[in-house]
Amino acid sequence: MPEISRRSVIGGLGMLSCTVGWKVQARPSRLPPAQALASDPLRPQYHLLAPYGWMNDPCGPVWAAGRYHMFYQWGPDKAAFGDIHWGHATSTDLVHWRNLPAALAPVPGGPDAQGVFSGSVVIDGNRAVAFYTGIEPSVQCMATSDLDMMHWTRHPVPVIATPPDGLQVEGFRDPMVWKQATRWCMVLGANVHASPTGPGGVVLFYDSPDLLTWTYRKVLYGPTHIPGGYDDAIECPDFFALDNSQVLVYSLADAVYAAVGTFVRDDFRPRHVVQLGYGRFYAARSMLDATGRRVLWGWIQEKPERAKAAMQAGWSGVMSLPRVMSIGADGHVRVDPHPAIAMLEGAMFMQGDGRVPGHAEGPNARIRVSFSAMAAGRITFGNRDAFLDLDYDPYRPGRELIANGEAAPLPLAEQGMLDILVDASVIEIFTSSGISLSARAYGDPAGPFVLKMEGTFARASVQARHMNPISPDRLTTEP
Repeated sequence: MPEISRRSVIGGLGMLSCTVGWKVQARPSRLPPAQALASDPLRPQYHLLAPYGWMNDPCGPVWAAGRYHMFYQWGPDKAAFGDIHWGHATSTDLVHWRNLPAALAPVPGGPDAQGVFSGSVVIDGNRAVAFYTGIEPSVQCMATSDLDMMHWTRHPVPVIATPPDGLQVEGFRDPMVWKQATRWCMVLGANVHASPTGPGGVVLFYDSPDLLTWTYRKVLYGPTHIPGGYDDAIECPDFFALDNSQVLVYSLADAVYAAVGTFVRDDFRPRHVVQLGYGRFYAARSMLDATGRRVLWGWIQEKPERAKAAMQAGWSGVMSLPRVMSIGADGHVRVDPHPAIAMLEGAMFMQGDGRVPGHAEGPNARIRVSFSAMAAGRITFGNRDAFLDLDYDPYRPGRELIANGEAAPLPLAEQGMLDILVDASVIEIFTSSGISLSARAYGDPAGPFVLKMEGTFARASVQARHMNPISPDRLTTEP
């Protein structure tokens, strides 16, 4: 997602006729030592995050040859946006991740010299093919690898060097590629100042017989316009079939959306559009897991007031937990925690109703609550202060569920369920209506913690467990 947006970030990859080997990036001396990151109590223990420095967009998550690969925007120089590489992590179960050396780094003099920005990865026979954006000017680049994805060879020139003729395009980035029948298809995010259908954010549609020669076909979606002076470029488009519908996921003005409709003869007709994830969640990308489930990932940002402290801590940004996507009875996209997350569950520290507080060692828990959704309530989890402060009011229009200042709607129902995952400074909440809310917590992480239920939650059925870490050192060990 080139061109620095309201998020002050970007996305992509690069490409020159060279091969990037399996080479460890030296840790900049200005970053804190590994021991400091490993002992930082605000650093998550069971989320995927970069070994150090800056992390933002997921790029090209893919399952291949018995292994999951996650690429992500990585700034290894500091815990702020800049010098963007493609970080690389692998997993066999979607939960336990190992960070590897950067897959792609900017090449001086190449089209990605200013950064390797967001894109996608497809599997073509016995090779992996990555597409990404280089900037100044924005161009779409390609690199190939065998299925271990450790050594990438960049195509010598951009595969798409200019925006389509006849459109006054400003944003032009974040390619997502898939195979449909005998051809390859690509969607790109952009914003146009002038087009046959007016200005605004758009998704551009291309196709190719061979992954090299791309032909622009049409504006697939848009234009969209965000009032109030926002940059209305569509970013990180993702397009796929789901439960007999076609879904376009895209990011716009600090939020992720899902348009659900039909796709016939290259014509996408959305029936409705809903926000997909609330709070600190952006730049979502999806993949198919080993069993064929559609899995969504997103970047969980730091809050703006954390920027200075993040620089001092030496890390910023976290990957969300994997989310399974489906179409609900109302025809909208819903998300639920991937069942693989359950393998991390540890000892129970609260069970039964909410009248007796539970006690935990610190900010690390999975809390499941089944409650009457017809009355207000509050959940707090913390020590002297509320590390997590969750407030529910079914009669507060449009802002029924609020966690640490982040809000999401929770449709009024007789019965509600919350699945709350607390991992140091990261909180992800899933509702029984298929809505998710991501929040950050920067309070005092020193234990012990007390889980308290008030109002409707005091009469709720509660099950709270510790969650086991996926690494003894919070992913700071370098290969």
